[in-house]
Amino acid sequence: MLDVSHIPSQNQQTFTFYSTGNWQTWSKPRNAKMIEIFCLGGGGSGGHPLISSSSGTGGGGGGSGGIVRGIIPAFLLPDIIYIFVGKGGIGPKTASTSGSAGGISYVGLQPSILEKTLICKSSTTSAGGGNSTGPAGLGATISIVALSAFGNLGMFTSVAGVIGGTGISTTGAGGSSQIALGSNIITGGAGGGGKGSGIEYVGIDITPASVILTSRVSGGQTIGANGESGYGRLQPFCGTGGAGGAAILIGVGGAGGDGWYGCGGGGSGSGSIVSKAGNGGDGLVIITVIT
Repeated sequence: MLDVSHIPSQNQQTFTFYSTGNWQTWSKPRNAKMIEIFCLGGGGSGGHPLISSSSGTGGGGGGSGGIVRGIIPAFLLPDIIYIFVGKGGIGPKTASTSGSAGGISYVGLQPSILEKTLICKSSTTSAGGGNSTGPAGLGATISIVALSAFGNLGMFTSVAGVIGGTGISTTGAGGSSQIALGSNIITGGAGGGGKGSGIEYVGIDITPASVILTSRVSGGQTIGANGESGYGRLQPFCGTGGAGGAAILIGVGGAGGDGWYGCGGGGSGSGSIVSKAGNGGDGLVIITVIT
């Protein structure tokens, strides 16, 4: 008879941690053989442009959070580890206000962000918020796995965040699009529409690049229309940022759409009354135990 007692079974337990603003604890199950960690940071929010009845550039989209994933033999870890899941940036509701950064997610042996106690963190710096004058928020910078001391117990890889999309200028220039699954499993947010010389520009879409995500996330398509919020799925894990709001000469500019987990929020469109930029998506930590 073939001896398979040394091979891990196909039994798995999955534990998903959402952002609460506090440290959370996870207890290692009995008979755990291997532990897989997926650590995603929060996305940055979109930016809110200047209020004007004549001309203005749309707000920039927020960048996406970073990702770290890896596997560690269970016997090398203590019975309890600590998780902090980063929040997404909150979209501003004030004129001429850049978006806020997304939070970094951490997994460690203590409720501390000190590198010497960490197993991993989602990125080195946070995902940036979109600018109020059109430039995009930067994606979170890649995590340097070797600096997380106890990450050296396993095998980890890290992925940088994606830069958001720029807002459309007063001349119709700019407005770089986001492509779902173009280079990452998540995206930044799209930019908002600007206006100038009596012309109001629509918000920027997030376009699909794969059959896995088939639906376009539409920016505001008529004057003052809101951008759609992003969406995604857990299996296979992938998602999108929020689309940009459309501009309007007189009235409330279109709001930016909110980002899915780890994705950037959309920038709001230019208007003469305050609107709202899209929120960045919260981070997420998923731990899978193989017994």
